[in-house]
Amino acid sequence: MSSADTTEGSAVATDEDATPVAATLLLDGPAMRRWAAAAVARAIDDGVLSVERVVINDDVAASLDDDGVATLRRYVDTARDYGVWTPVSAYRSVVAPPAHLEWVDLDDLPWADVPRVLCTPQPAETFGQVLPTEVVDTVAAETDVVVRFGFGIVKGDILTEPDHGVLSFHHGDVRRYRGRPVGVWEYIDGAHEGGVTLQRLTETLDGGAVVAFESVNLSDAETWPDVERRLYAASEGMLSTGLASLRAGESPERIDSDDLGPLYTTPGARETVRFLVKNTVGMARRVLAR
Repeated sequence: MSSADTTEGSAVATDEDATPVAATLLLDGPAMRRWAAAAVARAIDDGVLSVERVVINDDVAASLDDDGVATLRRYVDTARDYGVWTPVSAYRSVVAPPAHLEWVDLDDLPWADVPRVLCTPQPAETFGQVLPTEVVDTVAAETDVVVRFGFGIVKGDILTEPDHGVLSFHHGDVRRYRGRPVGVWEYIDGAHEGGVTLQRLTETLDGGAVVAFESVNLSDAETWPDVERRLYAASEGMLSTGLASLRAGESPERIDSDDLGPLYTTPGARETVRFLVKNTVGMARRVLAR
């Protein structure tokens, strides 16, 4: 484990003679967030990853079109889920997304000329969703690990059939901050340190074994965008670090359920006001310091 507050991420010592880990990526459409594309590219450059196929959530991809009615429907669904936080979320992710949250089309990624499989997941018995048996069988037969950048909470055989399971990023230290939105609760609480966790998923929410972890210095982060940017930047090298560890036969660190932090959700009215006041003051200080 190491500390990170720059865009460099983890350095990985690689064995040039070792075979890259064959992977399937789970996506919500034919595009990736820029931070995720950077993490994949780093792992490929480090010689620890070979992307063999992409599985796309057909339900989500079908709704991500340019139709005005579909866009309005997505906003209404988001408002129902996010409540008073909706305008903040919409501005950050749609109106003025930072560079790390911009979408990059798969056709623009040099490694993405691989089979793309459209998949319609089914609801799990309790919460989350499961992938069809035929998709799981193909993924397990042709790749050794699945990296989740979409599909929400996944359950079922996909978690155990591939040799190295399903890896997923949590842009927070699961021992202290779980849930959403990224970096908001650390910022509201004034945390001096955050973290990014790469886990091998299990049926337990956030209870997967830790494949890689990066500690992130937040002590001088004056605004939420500062916090968020540092967390996403720290994650760039973590996929490479985690895959190198798994390839070397190292066992991920298991976390007891009692050691998991509280599960946060989107801020309510009072917390949103606190956030907006603090973030506005932080932005003003930055302007005045110039």
